[in-house]
Formats: sequence, structure tokens, C-alpha cells
Amino acid sequence: MDSLGDLIWTELFALGFGIFSWFASFRGLKIARLIEDTPTSKIRSAPQGYIEIIGRSESRPHDDLVRAKLTGTPCVWYSFEIEKYTSNGKNSSWKTVEKGNSKEPILFSDDTGLCFIHPDRADVSTEIKKVWHGNSRYPTSSKNAGLFSRRYRYTEKRIHCGQPIYALGRFETLHPPSTTEQTRAAMNTLINEWKRDYDKLIAKYDRDGSGDIDLQEWEQVRADAQTEAAQKVNENYDHTPINVMSYSPARSQPFVISTSEPKALSQRYRWQFIGFGILALACTLGFLYLLPTTIDTWRG
Repeated sequence: MDSLGDLIWTELFALGFGIFSWFASFRGLKIARLIEDTPTSKIRSAPQGYIEIIGRSESRPHDDLVRAKLTGTPCVWYSFEIEKYTSNGKNSSWKTVEKGNSKEPILFSDDTGLCFIHPDRADVSTEIKKVWHGNSRYPTSSKNAGLFSRRYRYTEKRIHCGQPIYALGRFETLHPPSTTEQTRAAMNTLINEWKRDYDKLIAKYDRDGSGDIDLQEWEQVRADAQTEAAQKVNENYDHTPINVMSYSPARSQPFVISTSEPKALSQRYRWQFIGFGILALACTLGFLYLLPTTIDTWRG
């Protein structure tokens, strides 16, 4: 019965990993073909929807760079993984204890304009990757530890300011609210601020001395707030639209960000197609090879 159980578990593993590998293989081919077939758009004239853009990462306003979690290195994007070495008799492996990536938009430019790329849920690949070891949950140094201080393994990937960027995703141009909408919002904010000092508000607008502000007096409050809000909006209104690239909810539209050139990136996904395809074929053949043995063992 033990041998039958082992056979069943082996077949289930081969079947499950085979299905995963088939999906991963065809996904790699699909992304490679999208990279090769999607025309490159310029930010200024880009259509709304699923597009490809190529340019360079830029520093954010006021040089507000992101700092990588493990090394503290200034960058525009990072991801990290912390693994712990575990050993149980003859079995040993690295187990992930923490991982994550930055969520701040990447400011990106080509020779026609700027775009904010929101990296959440993107397949990001970068040429800058660092792997080192240490003896504590979080690294105390970015250098490799000694032979006896390798309980933890740290991996950090980064995109630096000025690096070339390839992006494939959903592009959208967002226009700022109209002056009327901004004035209305600013007016409500002013009135709420004035209400916090209600005694001062009464002293200024309670003309009949009733100790309260009636409907007519409230109309004057609103008129003054609207005048002041309109003046502030007219002085500071920015008509510049904001270009954004982000994850597309459509499964047929993968979101890709990379520091590699399109040709090299496409080739990487084609190798993924081949590699996972070989694994998928091997798992499928293994499953079919073990199936008769499992059936015979179960019948016997």
C-alpha cells in the first residue's frame, strides 16, 4: 500500500508541475510575440490603451528617490527577498521568510514627454541584481558573510535613475479637474477650516448679533469662500495632463517592465517557452509512463 501511495503522489506531482509548466511555457511565448509585434509608441502621441513605450527612468520631483529595503541604495524601483537556510536530517533548502517590492510610481521619459509607471503587479526584470549572505534576519552589510555566517540569503534587484526602460502595459492620459471643480473643492476646504474657529466666524459674519449665523449670513460665508478659492485656483491651476501606465485587468495583456532591450527581452521569454516546454513534456511523459504501473498496483 505504501508503494501505491508513493506512486500516486509522484503522479500527482508530475501532473501538477506539468500543467504549471505548460501554462508558463505558452505564457512566455505569448509575451515574446507581443514584444515583437507591438509597435513602439511615443508618449506625446500614444493612443489610449495597451501599448509599448521605450525610454529612460528619471528622478522624481524634488529628487525624491526610493531607497532599497536591504541596502538603502537610492533607486527608482527595487524588489527584495530574504531566505533562511533550513536543514532537517538529509533534507536542506532555502525557505523564503520575507519578500516584496516598492510601490512608488517610476517616472519615465522619452524624447516627447513624461509618464508615471505604476509597477504594481508588473513582471519586472532588471540587470542590477545582488545576492549575498548573512547570519541575521536583516543584513548588517551588503558584503558576503563568512563561511559560518550563511544562515540567511538576501536578494535585491533595482532600477536606477537614468537606466533605459522598456514597458508594455495599459496607457492612460489623466486630465486635471476643471477650474470649476477645483474651485468647489477648495471652497469646501476653506469653509471647513473656518468652522474650526467658530467664534472668529461669528465675530465676522453675525451681523444681527444673535450669537449664531443664519441662512442669509451663511450665504455670505459661502460667497467669500468661493471668491478666495477661485483666486487661489486661478493662481495655481496646472493644465498639464498626467500620463500613466499600469496593470491591465485583461488576461491577454501582460504588464512588463524591463531594463533590457526589446530584442533581448523577447529572447528571454522565448527561452522561458523552451525551458518550461521541456519540463512540461518530461512531466507529461513521466505521468503517462507511471500511470499503467499505478493502475496495475492498485488492481493487485
